[in-house]
Amino acid sequence: MEFLIDHECFNKAISDVTKAVSLKTPFPILTGIKITAYDHCLVLVGSNSDIIIERVIPLTIDGVKVLEIYQPGSVVISAKFLSGLVKKLPNKIHINVNEKQFVTIQSGEIVTNLNGFNSEEYPSLPPFDETDYIEIPSVALMEIIEQTVFAVAKSESRPVLTGVNMIFKVNQLTCVATNSQRLALRKYAIESSINGSFTVPGTSLSELMKLINNESGVIQVFVIDSYMIFKSTTTLLYTRLIAGTYPNVFELLPNHSKTINHYA
Repeated sequence: MEFLIDHECFNKAISDVTKAVSLKTPFPILTGIKITAYDHCLVLVGSNSDIIIERVIPLTIDGVKVLEIYQPGSVVISAKFLSGLVKKLPNKIHINVNEKQFVTIQSGEIVTNLNGFNSEEYPSLPPFDETDYIEIPSVALMEIIEQTVFAVAKSESRPVLTGVNMIFKVNQLTCVATNSQRLALRKYAIESSINGSFTVPGTSLSELMKLINNESGVIQVFVIDSYMIFKSTTTLLYTRLIAGTYPNVFELLPNHSKTINHYA
């Protein structure tokens, strides 16, 4: 594998996927970032099994060439080492990996050599049907998360309350969060092929907000087995769903109010 990449793009992508990497895992390969070079893009993946973040770097961004792929391939490199190194490099970064997973990283006159992991040992991403999804404008999704995630419980004594309950129906998405003392509820009209109730960890949604903060367009949402997936043009986030039945908070909400606000 061999490629040349813009320093700023590479550093940003590493920073994004590193958020999903745990240094306390018993599996050494999960302390690394999987980097795969294709003919048309570079893909970085970080995972701790509960959350997986994938970032795609295309050959050009806004008409500016940021990536050159000389030879496709794949390798896993220590996230801690790679992140610390790339931040200090001065300009474009040239990476070459031989068949023995020996990695050479060069930027200007700086040359660093290290041993990588075999990418075939890295866990495969859960497969999903890319034709079965719903779409939410990224701005709307950001707003929905911001208006609900603050109310999730911080204590793990009731794990299901540490997430936002997302209820999908044919024409509506309802998001609910509570820590037993406060409650946030947001409804959003949507055309949905997904039907059901799913509890997404608040920590995962907070990370999603950071990842799509500057995204425009729509976010595709998929649900598979024990994961919910959020996909934009350059970012893919898998989050493990929280098991258990979310409390029926709708019984706590009054159907009628004693006061009515009249607006001119």
